[in-house]
Amino acid sequence: MESASQFALELKNITKSYPGVLALDNINLQVRRGSVHGFIGPNGAGKSTTMKIIAGLIPPNSGEVYINGVDALKRKSDAASSIGILPETPPLYTNMKVRDYLRFCQDINNQSMPAREEILDEKIERCGLTSVQNRLIGPLSKGFKQRVAIAQTLVYGAEIIVLDEPTVGLDPNAIAEMRDLILELKKDHTILLSTHQLYEVGRVCDEVTIINNGKILKTGNLTEVQSEFSAYKTFEALVPKVGEALKTNLLAKEYVQGCDISERAGEYLIKIRVSGGEDHRSQLTSLIVEHGNLFQFTERTMELEDIFKEVVR
Repeated sequence: MESASQFALELKNITKSYPGVLALDNINLQVRRGSVHGFIGPNGAGKSTTMKIIAGLIPPNSGEVYINGVDALKRKSDAASSIGILPETPPLYTNMKVRDYLRFCQDINNQSMPAREEILDEKIERCGLTSVQNRLIGPLSKGFKQRVAIAQTLVYGAEIIVLDEPTVGLDPNAIAEMRDLILELKKDHTILLSTHQLYEVGRVCDEVTIINNGKILKTGNLTEVQSEFSAYKTFEALVPKVGEALKTNLLAKEYVQGCDISERAGEYLIKIRVSGGEDHRSQLTSLIVEHGNLFQFTERTMELEDIFKEVVR
């Protein structure tokens, strides 16, 4: 059994309801110290409600929240000092200069340590803000604003950083820079990353939790989650036309777990999910050819996006 000290953030049996809506249904979430934990789910799944509870903005109806072992529902101020929250749209003072704003954040958090200017220099450099530290926040790009918001959580010593959609609206270069920053921060911080960018989750996260309709559907080490689904194989067949008879016959095979058909430039792509073990390629190709021509047949590696769709479905 895992020791509680191994987890920087822990939610136990959290339930939250609004009039007529059960937003979170008895969820449990554990974020290991020193990890980057991906928190993913479709819109309305319960991610934002979970984030608000972690941040102390709303209380759950029932359950427990522990931040660095501290009961966050009973000792809010003690828990708050350990965690920094970056919402999708950071509430920055846009009429202040970057360095002045970060110094102000130190002041309101009662950080009176003698080396605070050195700390400020280090966090500005670490977040890639040196070139803009004396510029107003307002005119900065969204990428730089996100960096300012992350630096804001660092200057007062937050150990746990919660990032809510940090790459939304960023161009590809800024997304890559944010990815590098997250990996840099991982060296001495714990990060909970909520995002729709499943490709980024696969690049930076050690663990992943999938939530939908207020329930945790899957959680664990990213490699283990992917290995679990390696028990299935996905094949793609490109054909000129497809009828209901082909789909019916495919699904009639006991080894076929699912079949999706989509049109692509006048041709049809059939995605066939097959249980692992035996090699069924010859049976599948023969069956498809019986119903018409087959242009292409390939095995597809199951990426996180495929796993996400399968789990949610």
